[in-house]
Amino acid sequence: MASPSHFRRLAYLINVGDICSPFLSSFDCEQTVADVNEEWGIDLCHERSLDPMDQICLVTHKDKVAGWVGYDMLETGKVLAECLEPITPDVILTSDTPLIEAVTAFSKTKSPFFLIIRGNEFIGWLSYKDLHKPPLRLCLFAMLINLERMLLEVALLSPHESIRLLSEGRFKKAKEIYSLRKYDYDEHGQPYYSKLLECTTIADKLHIMSKSKHVRKAISALDNTNFCRFIEKLRNEIAHPGQEEKSSDLLERGSIWPFIEWSEKLEIELQEYLDKRRKAK
Repeated sequence: MASPSHFRRLAYLINVGDICSPFLSSFDCEQTVADVNEEWGIDLCHERSLDPMDQICLVTHKDKVAGWVGYDMLETGKVLAECLEPITPDVILTSDTPLIEAVTAFSKTKSPFFLIIRGNEFIGWLSYKDLHKPPLRLCLFAMLINLERMLLEVALLSPHESIRLLSEGRFKKAKEIYSLRKYDYDEHGQPYYSKLLECTTIADKLHIMSKSKHVRKAISALDNTNFCRFIEKLRNEIAHPGQEEKSSDLLERGSIWPFIEWSEKLEIELQEYLDKRRKAK
């Protein structure tokens, strides 16, 4: 059995309790919508510059949780008991649920969020937006860095051939980076191919793999040109601080789990190819 992927090993260390959003507040089910609306919109959100529509509140009855309510569910002229949504098991995740299982859960349901429980206490709620917080993004970034390292290792098995598979423009760009990094040149004033490959992007490395017939034949994950095309864009977006809310199409709800599965497949196939080539020497 294959060992857990680089991504899974990291994502299992983070729990949904670490990234879920706290409830804005809790209200008694007998309170009127008028009172709740005023406290929610003005006292709790306006003073803290929060968007009322981006919040969830618990509703209680005799100090026990009876359900939850969103701001758009508050109907004029009613009491909160008439607006709440009962809590059902399918919308509950425990706080110790690993992050990777939360990603899977979102891929299998259309539920906009999950309610997070620790012991007998509801501590917050997890929306898909919460997955864009630093923990998952760092796991994805580490996964992409590891993939780039493995792609480089494959390219270094035949550095001269790998360099020849670059386009003229990408070869020129790699040489510019080589110069900026102040790497040494050989006795003929030419860059060392192994070091030159280190100056290529992850997209360059994937291009080299896709153009290498023997590599392409062994690594079927390279057939997914869509993911191959967007992997560098995703890597760059995740790498930039302050971009938590910005993401490419690959981080959209319908794409993230297929992308992770593809990345894991690519990692496995790269490792198998490297092991086979090394044993053959």
